[in-house]
Amino acid sequence: MALLQTKDLSVGYDEHLIVKEFSVEIPDHKITTIIGANGCGKSTLLKAITRIIPHQYGAVILDGENIARKHTKELAKKMAILPQTPESASGLTVGELVSYGRFPYQKGFGRLTKDDYESIDWALEVTGTKDFKYRPVDALSGGQRQRVWIAMALAQETEIIFLDEPNSLSGNEIVHA
Repeated sequence: MALLQTKDLSVGYDEHLIVKEFSVEIPDHKITTIIGANGCGKSTLLKAITRIIPHQYGAVILDGENIARKHTKELAKKMAILPQTPESASGLTVGELVSYGRFPYQKGFGRLTKDDYESIDWALEVTGTKDFKYRPVDALSGGQRQRVWIAMALAQETEIIFLDEPNSLSGNEIVHA
């Protein structure tokens, strides 16, 4: 059984469909790539699969269950997305941004636990960004910023990570977690 699948997924904005009746099965422990021309709907599709935007028709099935029935935190423990053009609040430090990856695991007042700090430090270490922990994200180069966003996705500790346009990894190796 596929870890993630779409069944006749149609996605668009208002009445205009961008992706029509897209069906795919993404197996567990495999890298799957969606390739297409600029503007063909790849980012829109990823946003629908991760429930950032609603889809018009069809279904997204994760672990045998429609994601529409899953709570947001439960879904965030299963899959992370690194958008094509991620943006963060001005003045946010690298450590603060990466800590947002731990949001699905926080309870109560959202205080970070020892496990959260260990996950954050691990993600910073494997992406080579630990030295930037207290620097503002705005002060980093484009490649450094991308690695920090990857660290945030890794800190989320999900089974699935969607990378939208990950082709500018600045020559770094892809991290296998």
